[in-house]
Amino acid sequence: MNLRIEEIRYENIRDIGNLTLDFTKPGTGEPYHISLVQMPNGTGKTTTMGLIRHLILGTQLDGGTVKDYEPDYGASEGEFAITFAAGDDRFRVHMQLDYDMGTLTYRHSYPQREGGGMNSGHFLPIALQNILTEDFVELFVFNGELTDEFIETGKDKAEQALKIVNRLDRVDAQKASIQGIVDEYQEEKGAKTKQGLKQVKSRLETRRDKLAEHQTLRNELEDAVQDHQEKIESLIEEREEIISKDQEALNKYKEYGSEIKDRETKLQTKSNAIIEDMRVPSKLSADFYEDFEELLTHMKILKLPKSTSKEFFVELADEPTCVCGRELDAEHREEIRENAEQFLSDEDVGVLNSLKERLGSVSEPASLESRLDDLSETRNELKQYEMQQAQLDLNDEDLEEKKQDLTRKIETERTERDRKKQKIKLLTTDDKGLRQKHGLDWGNNIPAAKREKTKYEEKVEEATDTVTFSAQAEKLELIFEEFVGRTVESVKAEQIQKTNERLERILKRSSVQIESIDDSINLRNKSGSSEGQSLAVAYAYLSTLFEESAVDMPFVIDSPAVSLDHKVRREVSPIISGLFDQVIAFIISTEKSGFVENLEPDHEDGIKYYTVYKTEKPGELATHTDRDYFMQFTSEEEEDGEDASNVVEQNASGGE
Repeated sequence: MNLRIEEIRYENIRDIGNLTLDFTKPGTGEPYHISLVQMPNGTGKTTTMGLIRHLILGTQLDGGTVKDYEPDYGASEGEFAITFAAGDDRFRVHMQLDYDMGTLTYRHSYPQREGGGMNSGHFLPIALQNILTEDFVELFVFNGELTDEFIETGKDKAEQALKIVNRLDRVDAQKASIQGIVDEYQEEKGAKTKQGLKQVKSRLETRRDKLAEHQTLRNELEDAVQDHQEKIESLIEEREEIISKDQEALNKYKEYGSEIKDRETKLQTKSNAIIEDMRVPSKLSADFYEDFEELLTHMKILKLPKSTSKEFFVELADEPTCVCGRELDAEHREEIRENAEQFLSDEDVGVLNSLKERLGSVSEPASLESRLDDLSETRNELKQYEMQQAQLDLNDEDLEEKKQDLTRKIETERTERDRKKQKIKLLTTDDKGLRQKHGLDWGNNIPAAKREKTKYEEKVEEATDTVTFSAQAEKLELIFEEFVGRTVESVKAEQIQKTNERLERILKRSSVQIESIDDSINLRNKSGSSEGQSLAVAYAYLSTLFEESAVDMPFVIDSPAVSLDHKVRREVSPIISGLFDQVIAFIISTEKSGFVENLEPDHEDGIKYYTVYKTEKPGELATHTDRDYFMQFTSEEEEDGEDASNVVEQNASGGE
């Protein structure tokens, strides 16, 4: 099934009084290949993306969230509606918001059908109902600034997307229900000593509650850290806006910012390299290296059994005859069992052979002291530039006072953010040294609480004689895990092949290819690929994923080019147009340069241009669909930031 978005309508949604965005071609009714909606910040771009996700999923919003969409100019009701085309059928889904009551109601209608009036309830075709989960929708109603999280970031975006599209995430979800079944079985089975079971279960519940309490606190702290981070970024933007009014100070501010970013990158790279070396014991000191060399020498002398182990003789003692054909009696059997103790077990042999193999490539000591000094020097440089940037003076006293006030607020937010980060660290650490230093136990630490919970779960199993049943449940969990693991590996291989074939077509002479998918996408010869090519890989990966799904989805993207420099935009834009059958992109004016003109240069009639901006009248938005107007339109606020960025870019490149 091909799902397409034909139209979006708003009525009394925050700053939008009445607005219709039609993505179809006049006369044919076919959706444009690409629709570009230019909306300055604060017009409703982010609001739109969130509402699209809610409407597709049929999300039920609480009263506070509903009232948050109420416009400042006052309205008792609002509506957000999308017209979809699914094959030859068309239907419209309406979100009707009652601001007085704080309620949301879904309705649907059929514009093509005779008498197709309003019907109660949310509606999606049956083919979509079991596919469009929240995680699935996040993949095609997409935030463009998150694209780079698919490429070698240590995050699991790429692999998780693979699971979502192939519905393997639902198999993972089934594992969560197994523990509940085990608990029910234990209750039904009863216990040999009911009073003892009651006490053990009570302790188990206490520990489960404590673990849940810790996890809730961790989530709250993580949300709070994110809130502080967003506040910091907002305050920094506000401070930069003030600084931008003093051109000399702005250039200096950006110069310090560039140095800060450079030192942060160096710190991360150097820290990772040192940590990697510290994980190899022989690199830590010359004494360790010599000890490992000596151990390897002795292990080469040690003769390990090639095929005969303790298990062989234990099994032989139960046979009626020896391997030589002689009949075994009780005395012979006992002697064989005793002599078997002189041999290593299969497990021991495996461990020693593995250790011997690892010792064969012992690394020489690394000079860590000088590298740690270098790391400390880089950290000091970073602090120095941060201090210089924060203490930058403006010529205008009023602006300087505002800037200093914002700087104090930023520092306050950073202090609170770091304090909460430290709480998260202590709450989640499994480092024995940290636990001892801070007196952490199951009452204030998640890993310790998990171990304590596991200990009492085992006690409950013993008390209820359900060890066998629990083992079967664990085996079922392992079966699920193995099934998902094997399937993911199989799907990965096919996904890599198809994405690489697509990359060969769209990047032509470029040799950028996917090497593997290990949580995130690992590129072959990454050093030879540009940022634009890396982003092209992420978009090609997404589009190939959707080819394998039961539904061909539109690709709705927010800010596809906002974080890209002009060179990267020129690389990525023609690629995006060739990957998806329908693209709807919400952008701001500063994203156009280098992006729009390269999006689909040979097929401009396949692009719909919308420019939407506020007027002086509350709730009233102006719209234009002319391409020239679209290209010439600028948002003063956004262009100021872009101009400042260009100044720094030119200074960095020698004033080109």
